[in-house]
Amino acid sequence: MRPQPTGVRGPAVAGAGMPPNQRRLVVYVFVAIVIIVLVRALFFHENKYEKIASGVTAALQENNLTAAEKYFNVEFAAKMNRGEVGRVADAFAPLGKIKHVKEITGSDAPARGHEFTVTFAKGSADEKIRLDPDDKIVFFTHTITKGE
Repeated sequence: MRPQPTGVRGPAVAGAGMPPNQRRLVVYVFVAIVIIVLVRALFFHENKYEKIASGVTAALQENNLTAAEKYFNVEFAAKMNRGEVGRVADAFAPLGKIKHVKEITGSDAPARGHEFTVTFAKGSADEKIRLDPDDKIVFFTHTITKGE
């Protein structure tokens, strides 16, 4: 065995130079960040119908008939002309960016009917949609519930 050369330390350990209280604080902060990330990843995903509502609402708010039509079935797309889309866009535009869509469908909802609360930066709206078997919208209505 050869003796260790002088001035050479063993392996570096993270936080070795910190006081114990500070090290504990760093560990607590790290654990808290990991928990927050996991909770957000596991519990705050939009469901299939919330994604549809979010997508059509964003398209309508932007007054983008072409983008909105991909969510509509053929018959409903024929009813939602530029004028109808413009009226919905005029209602949604002052509310600002979409922050969150939450499905609130009750047990008394019609078959394939879904209800949502859409939260915007400056207000909120309730939406009702009904879908066909291909998950295309056959009915859409909204009510502004809060706005600036």
